[in-house]
Amino acid sequence: MNLGRTPNPQDLSALFLQMGLLLDSGVGVLECMQSVRTPHKALKCVIDDIAQSLQHGRNLAQSFEKHKAVFGELSCVLLSLGQQSGNLPSILLELSEYFKKRAQNKAIITKALFYPALVLCAMVGAFLAIIWFVIPPFMVLFGELGVELPIYTQILLWLYEFAHTFGALSVLLCVLIGFITLLAYRHHLAFRHRLDALALRLPLVGALIISQERYRFSFALSCMLKGALPLDRALPLAAQSVQNRALRSRYHALLGYIQTTAATLSQALETLSLLDPLSITLVRAGEKSAKLPQIFESIAQNLQSQNTQKLDTLVRLIEPTLSLIMGALIVFLALGVFVPMWDMSANVL
Repeated sequence: MNLGRTPNPQDLSALFLQMGLLLDSGVGVLECMQSVRTPHKALKCVIDDIAQSLQHGRNLAQSFEKHKAVFGELSCVLLSLGQQSGNLPSILLELSEYFKKRAQNKAIITKALFYPALVLCAMVGAFLAIIWFVIPPFMVLFGELGVELPIYTQILLWLYEFAHTFGALSVLLCVLIGFITLLAYRHHLAFRHRLDALALRLPLVGALIISQERYRFSFALSCMLKGALPLDRALPLAAQSVQNRALRSRYHALLGYIQTTAATLSQALETLSLLDPLSITLVRAGEKSAKLPQIFESIAQNLQSQNTQKLDTLVRLIEPTLSLIMGALIVFLALGVFVPMWDMSANVL
């Protein structure tokens, strides 16, 4: 089924919330799927297909499994656990909260990047316009008067000549490189793994990615353990919820490390550096008290709070950074234009 625009986390959160409330109030599964509403046309087609699948005798988890690309493997696994444990309404409400938090994070990032991106594009456009339209007359004037050009002006002149000669080609090349990179990221696993590994090394951004992936893993594992899924089955499935491929491979190695070394879960998490020290301490306490599901739920909540703080810090740093870049460009342009004029004035005097 061709969905067109993929449903966003907010659409999925609203869907699971409706399902959870309807089932909790005693509505049957088929009636529930026939009653839920969504403004997303493609998601509505998926819901209709799930309802038809239920009418043909399949259960809810099997019907959702057909649309794993839309809902994600984590959702399908948790729905299956909810059916087996008889706790489906609670699982649906937890999934709704999970996608709601994803939607909130996405909204924060979009809001944080929109204004800076707009300002950055305006800055680059203004800079190129000055180089293209303002600098050439000054260059002619300086050439006629035989003024020795300082390094700032020479750089501006070089930028003008480059833009005049290779400007259109450079833009086309950048667009082509971006398109090829996007295709390779989507379809070439090794390339995606390298880019994801590179993203983890970025200042601030890398720490935020790691924290978000730790939250996804902890949330998924807590839901599965609360559904009475054995740890050896829950760990690989929880690792699938991790989106960064470089980190996902490390989480997938977790079960193998435990089976090979006979280490406890907390020891394996600490050795592979998959959780922060505080979370590992909590896992160790959960192993002793046999309360791992509740412990991982608390870890997920704590990590979500940390993610919000890190996002806020990142947002606060973007605007002053752009202000510094803008100031540097203005100073560079001023030096490139006015320093030769000052030299001309000094020679005349």
